Amino acid sequence: MENRWQERFGGQAVGALRAALEQLTEDPARFFAGLEPPPDSWRASLRRPATLPYYPMVLHRGGFPDGS
Repeated sequence: MENRWQERFGGQAVGALRAALEQLTEDPARFFAGLEPPPDSWRASLRRPATLPYYPMVLHRGGFPDGS
């Protein structure tokens, strides 16, 4: 994929994107800090869920995973 992008967008643009994305993997705490809501926002006043939310997945083909 990276090679195709280099052909399409140029090596310099893809190199800059890669360098920016590599910064996220160097310090995961820095990345996950962005997921915390600001302390004065309405999201900060909500209790943290114990599990991930459940949302039915709608695919590009239409319908739900159960075939409906």
